[in-house]
Amino acid sequence: MNSQTYSRRSVLRAGAGAAIGGAALASARPTRAQTTFDGYLDNADNYDGVVDETGSGEVTVEVGTEANGGNFGFGPAAVQIDPGTTVTWEWVAGSHNVEAEDGSFKSELTDETGFTFEQTFEEEGVVKYFCMPHKSMGMKGVVVVGDPNLGAGGSGGESGGSDAGGSGGGNGELTGADWGAIAFGVSLVAGLLSPLAFAAFLDRDDGGPMAGERVRR
Repeated sequence: MNSQTYSRRSVLRAGAGAAIGGAALASARPTRAQTTFDGYLDNADNYDGVVDETGSGEVTVEVGTEANGGNFGFGPAAVQIDPGTTVTWEWVAGSHNVEAEDGSFKSELTDETGFTFEQTFEEEGVVKYFCMPHKSMGMKGVVVVGDPNLGAGGSGGESGGSDAGGSGGGNGELTGADWGAIAFGVSLVAGLLSPLAFAAFLDRDDGGPMAGERVRR
C-alpha cells in the first residue's frame, strides 16, 4: 500500500513538474522567435535583446563598442524606434563603417572617434546593417522601426512576410509557428493527463479484489 501510495505521489509530482516546465518553455519560445531576425545576430555576442527606444525622437548607437573579441560591436546591437526617428551612429573606437544590407544607406569607413552618421527611418520594418570590414566577426546590428514582424527577414523599411512569433500570417492563415505552438500545447496536455490517468489506475487497483487478497496475505 505504501509503495503504491509513493508511486502515485511520484507520478503526480512528475506530472506537475512536466506541466511547469512545459509552461516555461511555451512562454519562452515566442520571445526567442520574435527576436531571432532569421539568425542575423547569432554571431553578435553583445546582442541580448531588442532595446526599446520607442517614444524617443533621436537615438544614438555606438560604433566600436567592446564585443566579438575587441572593439567590434554596435551598442546596442538591436534597437526599436518609432517611424520618423533619427538614429545617430557615433564612433567610439576602431575603424568601422555602417552599411545597410539592402544598400539603402552607407557611411564612410573611418577611425575618427566622435564621428557621427545619421539615418532617419520613415517606414515601418526591420532594417539590418553591418560594418563591412568586421561583418564576419559579428559586427552587425538591427533597427526595428515601428511594430513589424520581428521574425521577418525584411530590411530597409520592408515589413517582411510572416511573423515568426505572431498569431498568424498577414492573410489570417495559421503559420508554421502557429501549428508548432498548437502541437506543443496538445503534447503538454497529453503529458499532464497521462500521469493523472496512471494515478487513477493505481487508486482503482488499491480498492479492487486483488488488493483485498494482498491485505489478507
